[in-house]
Amino acid sequence: MSVKRKRNLWKKQTTVVVVLALILLVACGQNNTSNGDGRKETIRIGYQKSGPILLLKSEKKLEDELGKLGYKVEWSEFNTGASILEALNAGSIDFATAGDTPSVFAASKGMDLKYIAGGPASPSSEGILIKNDSNIKSIKDLKGKRVAYNKASISQYFLNEALEDAGLSMEDVESVYLNPPDASLAFEQGEVDAWVIWDPYLASSESKGNKVLQNSAGIVENRTLFMASSSVIKNDKEVVHKVVEELAAAGQEINEDPTEAASLLSEATNLPEEIWINVLKRKKSDVNYIDQTMINELQRQADGLQKAKLTEKRAKIQQFVWQPDKKTVD
Repeated sequence: MSVKRKRNLWKKQTTVVVVLALILLVACGQNNTSNGDGRKETIRIGYQKSGPILLLKSEKKLEDELGKLGYKVEWSEFNTGASILEALNAGSIDFATAGDTPSVFAASKGMDLKYIAGGPASPSSEGILIKNDSNIKSIKDLKGKRVAYNKASISQYFLNEALEDAGLSMEDVESVYLNPPDASLAFEQGEVDAWVIWDPYLASSESKGNKVLQNSAGIVENRTLFMASSSVIKNDKEVVHKVVEELAAAGQEINEDPTEAASLLSEATNLPEEIWINVLKRKKSDVNYIDQTMINELQRQADGLQKAKLTEKRAKIQQFVWQPDKKTVD
């Protein structure tokens, strides 16, 4: 092939590459931003099955409110705190909800997240389950026993702290890493001696006659946290406020009457509605902007996780907090 023909072919190939690149850039701009100012056209919300956010999704009130501001809303369901926070970090979603401990694990890895709001502490919603006829009577009796829990979760941190308070360590028990559905089956079949878990699995197991050896009171607060990406914080502050306000309104609805939320959760999880009624009644569904109390609690967890060598780095929680100026949730 002559030098001239090679040069012409190279020019054609370069032109194709440039055109494709431009098409991709335009497509990305259409999907993610509008008006050329960084504001998003579509707000992508990641959620797990919990009262306020599931009720908010069902009632479509957020779509109505954000629609007035020119936004669309997309919802994506996740099964674990770790997976939803990975998606937030990757930029696949703009908002996420997760438990306190998974969020601290994510912060310790330097992931892109900003705490915007949280629910009330609910230590009675997390506990160490044993069978009704178990010979385990105290935390010290867990020594040498097989204990199931979800790795990198509030359960792992809670168990670590409970054992330490009893003069034991994680090395004194046989850890069995299982996600909640698999752990439930293993516990019911007697393959593990204890199960560290949260609601609704906790309430469901209690309804079958199993009992709580110890809940997380005095050890971990067990809060639901709401987080946003740094980009939506920077460019779409009005959206952040609307999300928190609508979550708060949904939470208040549940506090007044949990029936509708319990029905939605029952349909979503295949657990009886009565279980969800009990879950929602034993904790408030309030949602408030992140405050210093929540920040201090999260920092204590970050310190505890690093001390226990469950994280490589100690997260400095204040660096991951967004606090709105003079804004309150009614």
